Amino acid sequence: MPRPDAPLPPAKPASGGGQRAWLAALLVAACVAAYLPTLRNGFVWDDDTFLTKNALIKAPDGLYRFWFTTQPLDYWPVTSSTLWFEWRLWGTHAVGYHATNLALHLGEVLLLWGVLRRLRVPGAWLAALLFAVHPVNVESVAWVAQRKNLTAMLFYLLSVHWFLRTQWYEKGLGLGGCLAPIGAGQLPRPDSFYWLSLLAFILAMLSKGSVAPLPLVLLGVIAWRRRVTPGDVARLAPFLLSAAGLVAVNIWFQTHGTHEAIRSADPIQRLLGAAAAIWFYLSKAIAPANLTFVYPLWSIDPREPLWWLPLLAAIGTTAALWLWARRGGSTGGPARAALFAWGYFCVMLLPVLGFTDVYFMRYSLVADHYQHLAIIGLLALAAAGWESLRRRPLAAPWAWGAAALVVGACVSLTWRQAESYRDEETLYRATLARSPGAWMVYNNLGFLESGTGRKAEAARDYEQALRLNPHFAEAHLNRGQLSFEQGRFGEAIGDFTEALRERPDYPQALYNLGNCLHGLGRNPEAVEDYERALRIRPDYTEAENNLGVALADLGRNGEAMGHYERSIQLDPGYAPAHYNLANLLGGQGRADEAVAQYEEAIRLKPDYADAEINLGFAFQRAGRLPEAVTHYERAVQLRPADVRSRNNLGVALAISGRLDEAQAQFEEVLRLSPGDASAHQNLARVRGLR
Repeated sequence: MPRPDAPLPPAKPASGGGQRAWLAALLVAACVAAYLPTLRNGFVWDDDTFLTKNALIKAPDGLYRFWFTTQPLDYWPVTSSTLWFEWRLWGTHAVGYHATNLALHLGEVLLLWGVLRRLRVPGAWLAALLFAVHPVNVESVAWVAQRKNLTAMLFYLLSVHWFLRTQWYEKGLGLGGCLAPIGAGQLPRPDSFYWLSLLAFILAMLSKGSVAPLPLVLLGVIAWRRRVTPGDVARLAPFLLSAAGLVAVNIWFQTHGTHEAIRSADPIQRLLGAAAAIWFYLSKAIAPANLTFVYPLWSIDPREPLWWLPLLAAIGTTAALWLWARRGGSTGGPARAALFAWGYFCVMLLPVLGFTDVYFMRYSLVADHYQHLAIIGLLALAAAGWESLRRRPLAAPWAWGAAALVVGACVSLTWRQAESYRDEETLYRATLARSPGAWMVYNNLGFLESGTGRKAEAARDYEQALRLNPHFAEAHLNRGQLSFEQGRFGEAIGDFTEALRERPDYPQALYNLGNCLHGLGRNPEAVEDYERALRIRPDYTEAENNLGVALADLGRNGEAMGHYERSIQLDPGYAPAHYNLANLLGGQGRADEAVAQYEEAIRLKPDYADAEINLGFAFQRAGRLPEAVTHYERAVQLRPADVRSRNNLGVALAISGRLDEAQAQFEEVLRLSPGDASAHQNLARVRGLR
C-alpha cells in the first residue's frame, strides 16, 4: 500500500485504455452471467406497495406528488421517479424493471472500479469484480423494491468520484477559509467537481437515506492523505447539513401518521444488537452461505453475558487496529489499510444497525441488502491483500488460483440465490427452508395461497404464523379475512378484534372489521370503523369507497357521493369507486354522468361484469337497445352462469324483436336456476309473442 501522505504515482499512459476496456468488458460479462436468472424473475414481497399497487406510480401527476407532497410512504423521490417513468414503459412486465436493476448494478461496479483506481487501491479491479458477483448483493439487484439501494449507491459513488477530482482534494491543501480564493496557504475555491459531488450526494440521499454517512467517509479519505483541518470540515459542512436535513425528513416520513412501534428496545439492547449485527454482516461477507430473505429475529437480553461479547470484540478490534496503525507511523501499510476498511465498514452500517428503527426490523434486525454499501471496504481490503500476494513470484500462481476459485464460487452462489427470487412462492419456500421460524413468511405465504384459491393451505400457514408469534396482528387480520370470505363472520370479527388489540391504530383491521359489520347489516357500526380507519390513514382509497357504500345503504346519499369522489381523487384508477358513483348518479336521474362513470370503471377493469350489467341497464332505460345488448352480452361472456345478466339480455333482445335469441337466454336461465320466477314469466311472454 502507498504511504498515505506520499505524492500520488503518475497516471498510467494512454496506451492502457484498451486494456481497461477489456477489463471493463470482463466485469460486465461476469456480472451479467451471475445475474442472468433475474431477467426471468417476477415481483415479490413489497413490490406491490412500492410499484404495482402504488397509486402514485400510476397517477399522471405522480412525479409532482413524489417530490412536493407528503403522500409517499418514504421521501425517496429519485428512486420513485425512475419507477414512475418505467411504469409507462413496462407496466406490469417485471423483466423491464429487473433489466434496469441489473444495468444500475453494472453502473455501480464500473464506478467502484474507477473510484478505487483513483484512490490507488491495489487490486481495484478484483475488488470491483468481487462486488459485482458477491451473493449478498443479490437481494439488492434481484428485488425490484430495492431499486432504492441501487440508485442511492450509484449517486453515492458518483459523489465520491467527483470529490476525488476537486482541486481541494487533489492539491491536498488544508489552510484557509471555506470560500478563500486560490493562493498560497489557502484552500482552492470550490470548483465544478465540488458542486457536482454535493449534488450527487443530495440525489443519493433522495434515493435512500442509508448513504447519510458519506461526509464521514470523505473525512476518512482526507485523513488517509493528510491531517484533517478545520478547513476540511468547513468544506464538508454542506454535505453534513444535507445529510442531517434529509435524515430528519426521512424519519418524519417513516413515522408520521402512525403510532405503531416497530420494536421495543432500550439503548443497551440497541447497542448490543448493533455490535452483533456488525459481526453478522462480516461473517456473511466472508462466507456468504445460507443467505436468506428473512433471518431469525434476535431476542437481545443484556443479562446474558454472551450478548456482550460482540460489543467487547468490536471495541477490542477497533483498539487493536488503531494501535497497530499508530505503531506503523506515517508509512501506512497493512495496519492503516485494515483500520480504514474496518472503520468504513462500521460507519456505513450505522444507519441499519438498529439505533433507529427500519420497518423491516419488525421481522429481522439484519438483512443482506443492508450491507450493500458497507461491503466495499472489506472487498477492497481483501483485493489489496491479494494484490500484495500476487506480486510475490512464488505465491503468484496460488493467488491467481485462489481468486479464480473465490470468484467462481461467488458466481455460482449468486446465480442460485437469484433464482430464489423467481416469484413470491419460490422466495417464501426457500426462506422457510433456511429459516423455519420466520412467522412473517408463513403469513405472506398464506396470503398468496388464499389469493390463488388454496384456502385450506392458507389457513394452515396462518395458524403456523400465529403459533410462532401469537401477537402477530397481520396474521390475525389475514386469517379473519379468510373467515370473512368463507362466511364465518363471527370468527372473522374475533380475529379483526384481536388484531386491533395488538395494534390499536391498525387501519386495515378497522377497514376489514367495517366490511364484516357491513356484511351483517350493522351499517352504523361499519361507518364508525371506516371513519376510524380514515382518521389514521386519510389516503385510504378503499375505506373511502366502502364508507360511501355503508352511508348509501343508510340513505345518506349526499355523504356517500362525497366519499366516492374522494376515493377517485385519491386513486383515479380505482374502478369500484367509479362504479358506485355511477350507481348514485343513475339513481338521481343523471344518466349521462352515470354512463361516463360506468364506462370509466370498465376501462380500468375490463372484466367488471357488474359495471357491464348496470351500463347495459342505463342504455336500456335511455332507449339505446343495441348498446344495452352489447354490454349485457359482455357481462354474459364474463359470467356465463350469472342469471341476472342473462335475464337482462333476454329482455333487451325481446324488446328489440330478436325473440328466438331472447327465448334461448331465458331457457338457459331456467337450466341454471329452475326456480327463477322472472325467467318463467319472461319465457311465457316471449312464447306468447311468437
